[in-house]
Amino acid sequence: MATKIPKALKIIVDTAMYAIFLLLMGQHLLSGAVHEWLGISLFVLFITHNVLNYRFYTTLFKGKYSVIRIVQTIINLLLLTAMLLCIASSMMISGTVFKWMNLSGAGVGREIHLISTAWTFILMSLHLGLHWSSFVAIGKRIIINQTAKIVLVWLLRAVTLALVAFGIYVFITRRFYEEMFLLTAFKFYDYGKNIPAYLFETFSLSAMFIAIAFYAKKCYTYTALKCKVNEKTYNNE
Repeated sequence: MATKIPKALKIIVDTAMYAIFLLLMGQHLLSGAVHEWLGISLFVLFITHNVLNYRFYTTLFKGKYSVIRIVQTIINLLLLTAMLLCIASSMMISGTVFKWMNLSGAGVGREIHLISTAWTFILMSLHLGLHWSSFVAIGKRIIINQTAKIVLVWLLRAVTLALVAFGIYVFITRRFYEEMFLLTAFKFYDYGKNIPAYLFETFSLSAMFIAIAFYAKKCYTYTALKCKVNEKTYNNE
């Protein structure tokens, strides 16, 4: 019988992985060896995440594929590909940790790293958004009175809306689309911003993609359920 992996361990690994990725997005703030070692740490955590969730791979060719499962599978496989491209390209452009390997193609490696990092960030956020309902379920188990729960729900919705709005602003002002579609060979950073400010901006950008995935899944589930109910009602008439 397979040993059940503690959910707490998965949460710790995922939280650490997400926090490190936010730091890595500020390459100009934590550059050189620090950036590279953080990248290696992220890759180790990513491998650990996949090992802890090995059942995803063992069930790839089993069971029926709903629309949600198809989308989740595509995002997971694309995320795996993007992460592998990240680590491969980082070895090509390394100035410290992998310098001894003397790999060629630094120019191509830099371009691959720029676009793969952007898409890994997006896909990781979308992946998190598609699984955000598990965090919502944990929140629902908090024992508070009904009035306080209603206030808390609307407060969280307001915060989410504010984060998404700011995330859109960051997406535009930071010209993140340039990294996504390789519209520039070099990314220019604002060195005037400190680490906390840049981290908050990056978190807001991530929150935008998380919210897109979460609410898209929620809307689809609600619409599919409503259609099923209407179809059942029609058939019973």
